Amino acid sequence: MTVLVDPEHPDVWKAEPYASGLNAMAKKAATSGGYVIVFVGDEIVKIPPA
Repeated sequence: MTVLVDPEHPDVWKAEPYASGLNAMAKKAATSGGYVIVFVGDEIVKIPPA
């Protein structure tokens, strides 16, 4: 899964309600070899399955 974040609000994905949802998706994706990637401008973050 790819998440594109508005560069004018670069930290919004780290706050609720988004953070727990993205973490849950990363955990679920990992069970089938997938992952969640967050793009914020030129920054790229892979959310680790927790």
